[in-house]
Amino acid sequence: MTERTRQEGQAGSSCVKWEEFPVYLNADIVVCGGGSAGAFAAMAAAREGADVLLVESEGYLGGSAVGALVMPYMTVRVPGEPRCSYLHRELDRRIKEYHQEKHIPNSSDPVVHGILLEQMCQESGARILFHAKVCAADTQKGEIRAIAVACKDGIRKIQGKVFIDGTGDGSLAVLAGAGYDAGHPKTGVNQPMSLRYIMDGVDKTALGEFLDSLGDPENARSGKAGGGLFGCVVEKRDSALKPIFRQAVALGDLEEQSMAYWTMFEIPGRGDAVAFNNPEFFDLTDACDPLQLTELMMRGKAFIYRELMFYKKYFPGFDNAYISNISLVPGIRESRRIHTKYELTAADVLGQRKFDGCISQCNYPVDVHGGEGLFQDDLPEGSPDRPWYEIPYDCLVSADLENLLVAGRCIGADFVAQSSIRIQICCHSMGEAAGIAAAMCLEQGKLPGGLKGEEISGRMKRQGADYIK
Repeated sequence: MTERTRQEGQAGSSCVKWEEFPVYLNADIVVCGGGSAGAFAAMAAAREGADVLLVESEGYLGGSAVGALVMPYMTVRVPGEPRCSYLHRELDRRIKEYHQEKHIPNSSDPVVHGILLEQMCQESGARILFHAKVCAADTQKGEIRAIAVACKDGIRKIQGKVFIDGTGDGSLAVLAGAGYDAGHPKTGVNQPMSLRYIMDGVDKTALGEFLDSLGDPENARSGKAGGGLFGCVVEKRDSALKPIFRQAVALGDLEEQSMAYWTMFEIPGRGDAVAFNNPEFFDLTDACDPLQLTELMMRGKAFIYRELMFYKKYFPGFDNAYISNISLVPGIRESRRIHTKYELTAADVLGQRKFDGCISQCNYPVDVHGGEGLFQDDLPEGSPDRPWYEIPYDCLVSADLENLLVAGRCIGADFVAQSSIRIQICCHSMGEAAGIAAAMCLEQGKLPGGLKGEEISGRMKRQGADYIK
C-alpha cells in the first residue's frame, strides 16, 4: 500500500454487546448501501446465484440519482460508447422503453429510475431491507462477522460472510476499523455539497425561446436540436446568462453564491418541469458531519425559495412555476476514500494508465469543484489512439479487512482521481465487479484479496459488459 496519511476507522464493536443481540437476518453476501454502486453489486451477486441481502438506510434504491436528483448522468467519454457494465445497459434499455419518444440520452426521471432499479433487484433474487442504517460492525481477526443496523424499533443484528460497502461515505468500512483518507491532500477539506431541486409549472416554450435568443448555445439553449433544454452559469467561463445573474446580485435579488455553479436542464417525460444543480455550498463540505448536513438542508431550501423569486422576475416562462421537489439528501461529491489494495492516482488518470483485469474504463475529466491548482478541468494526456484510463479490481479490495469490498465513490483513489471516477456509470461498473467478486469468493472458498482482476473482468465480459481490449 502506498504511503498515505492514515485515519483509523471508528470500530463499532465496543459500542454494541454483540452476544446479547439475536440474529435478525443472515445472508452470504451483505451489501450496505443501495445507491449507484450498491444496487448493482447486489444484483450482480444475486444473478451469480448467491444469497444476497441489500441494506439501505433510506426507502428507495438509486442513491444520488434518485434521492439527490443527480441527473442527467455523465458518460465515460470512451470511443464507441457505451463502455459500461451489462447491468447499466439493461437499466438504460428499460429507461428508454419507458420514456420512448420523450427519451433524452443519459437522463431519466429520478422516480422512474428508482422504481426500475427496485424491479431489477427483485428480479435478480436479492433481498432488500429499507430504513436500516449501518451503525456498528463486529470485527474479529481482520474480518467482519456481523453488522448492527439502526431501525425504527431499535438495533438489529445482521450476519454475513462477505460484505460490500456501497454507502458512498465508506460508513461500513470505517465502522469496522478500516483506514481511510478524506479531502484535499493539503487542507483535508472535501469538495462542496449541493442541494438540487425541480420546478414544475414552467412554460418551457417561452423559456426555450428566451434561451435561444441569447445566442450562446453552449450555455443557453432550448434543446430543439436535441439533448434537452439547458442553461449554465459557472465561475470559470463566460455565459450569456451571467449578466442577468450579476444584475440580480447587484439589486439584491440573488446572492453571489448562486453564480458559483448553476445548471438547468429538463427531465424526460415531465412536460412543464426543469431541474437545477445548485445551490452549491463551499463552506459545507463534510458529508459525515450531521451538523453540516442539517445546515445545508435548511440553508439550501432558503436559497431555493429565493431563486424561485429570481426566475419569476428575470426569466420568461416562470410566472406559474413552483418548487415541486427538493432532493431528499445532499448531492455529495466526495467524503471518505477507503484504503484498498491499490490506490488509483491522479497520475494514473491523467496518464491514462491501463491495468490487467480492469473493471471500468473512463475518459471523464478531472472534476474538482473548488480545488484550485489541482488539475481542474485537465483532460487525460495518454495515447490518442487509446484515450481512456482504467480502474483495476484491486481498488475495490479493502487493505484492512479481509472479507470487505468497497464500491462507488469511496473506493481507493486519491483526491484528484476520485473526482473523475465518481460518476454514476463508473459506480455501476464498480458495483457489478464487487458483486461478481463476492459471489466468486463463495464459489471458490477465497477472500476478495485472493482473486485476480482478470477473473472478475472476464466474468463481467461474459455477462455482457462492454470494454475495449
